[in-house]
Parts: sequence; C-alpha cells; structure tokens
Amino acid sequence: MKTTSLATLAMAGIANAYPSVMQHLAEQAAASAPHAKRQLPGVNPPFDAAAQYVSNTGEHKFVPPGPTDQRGPCPGLNAMANHNYMPHNGIATIQQFVDGTEKGI
Repeated sequence: MKTTSLATLAMAGIANAYPSVMQHLAEQAAASAPHAKRQLPGVNPPFDAAAQYVSNTGEHKFVPPGPTDQRGPCPGLNAMANHNYMPHNGIATIQQFVDGTEKGI
C-alpha cells in the first residue's frame, strides 16, 4: 500500500510539473494496451539476452574518466559516459542523453 501511495504521489508530482509528458505516456499506454499482455504485480518480466544485449566491448569498452572529464552523482549516467554511450567528457545535449540512454539501457 505504501508503494502504491508513493508511486501515486510521484506521478501526481510529475503530472503537475510535466503535463505534456504525462499526456504522452497516457497516449502510448492506450495505444499499446490492446496488444500488450498485462504484467502481474511482483512478477519479473522475462529476460531475453539476445534482445536486451548491451555491448561493453569495441566502441563501448570501459574507459575511465580522464582528468578533464566531468561525472555527476548518477552512477547510470557515469557508466554510460564511461562506455561511450554518451559523450565521454560528460557534457551532452538533452538529445544525446536521450539517445545514449536508449542505446545503453
């Protein structure tokens, strides 16, 4: 119950701050609802290694940040920058963050 209440409060805050985002999410959910299978609460979705593969070799090999590279408090963004899914120097545009997150996660 606590989780549901907290999630509801979080979504309400997002809806107030970013109403266009919530509208977009609602439209996406409505568009995919007839075709999507319902996920049971507490049941993890299946893992498909081939479909969910994220490379950490070649172009996306780990390279530690250099002395002039910037990193922040988010370990996920730092990892994506260290693996060149986002600019390695840590400075990116919003679109680079979106694209890098889609490729890296």
